[in-house]
Amino acid sequence: MSGVGEQIAALYSWIRGVACRLSSCVADGEDLAHDTIIKALLNADRYDGVRDIKPWLMTILLNTLKSRLRHGGCVPVCPIGEDVERFATDDPARQFEWQSLAAIVKRMAVTDYGVRSLWLYALGYDYGEIASLTGVSIGTVKSRIFYTRQRLKRLLNA
Repeated sequence: MSGVGEQIAALYSWIRGVACRLSSCVADGEDLAHDTIIKALLNADRYDGVRDIKPWLMTILLNTLKSRLRHGGCVPVCPIGEDVERFATDDPARQFEWQSLAAIVKRMAVTDYGVRSLWLYALGYDYGEIASLTGVSIGTVKSRIFYTRQRLKRLLNA
């Protein structure tokens, strides 16, 4: 690894922290940090080595974020917290089951786009609407929902 590459690797946690603070969620922040590192490594020859590397990385990060926002590449946060009451019941046993399921889904939704897609599907959105909300193709939405259902089944039966 080159000298610039080693400096970038040493600053990964700083890049990730900044990216997560600037993004709407942890998953978007991690994607932004990853893209920043890739762009920095691909353009390492443009870094002069004289000045501090942090402002250079910050410029790459901010330009990447601006491009994403301009092109609609960020996925909206999953509205799990606002819609939990919608599935409430008077039966205490069913309520406990629902709360357990909601807790699992909330934990998964922090970093998983599939859970967000599945949640939107459960709220009544069709595949096309979810695709336009998340900015991905319908095939990706179908795949995310399918695999997330499989993972939830495994988690709930474990």
